[in-house]
Amino acid sequence: MVGTAFFSFALYSYLEEQNKCTQLGMRLPKILKDIQELTQENARLHYQIIAFESPDHLLQLSGEPTYAHLKFPFFQDVLKAKTGLALQWPAEDESLSLPPAKTPSLIAVK
Repeated sequence: MVGTAFFSFALYSYLEEQNKCTQLGMRLPKILKDIQELTQENARLHYQIIAFESPDHLLQLSGEPTYAHLKFPFFQDVLKAKTGLALQWPAEDESLSLPPAKTPSLIAVK
């Protein structure tokens, strides 16, 4: 009697696991299709990014009135700061002597 109950429970557990595996197997083709669609969409978007960032397209955009205010800064207009400079407070006898900027400058961190 105990052996029959144990065998029945083991058989039920085995069938339950088989059902779970079958359900996962049935969902697998849809998941693979979704992955393939996402891969294709990713490739399409990557191509669009490369096409947008191409030098020809950027030069074309630079001629439009929307972007007429943008300019490439000259080397002397770019202010360079070492990494972590903002975290260091100058001593009382030291002062940061920066040349006055002629135009608004960009800050480049090296």
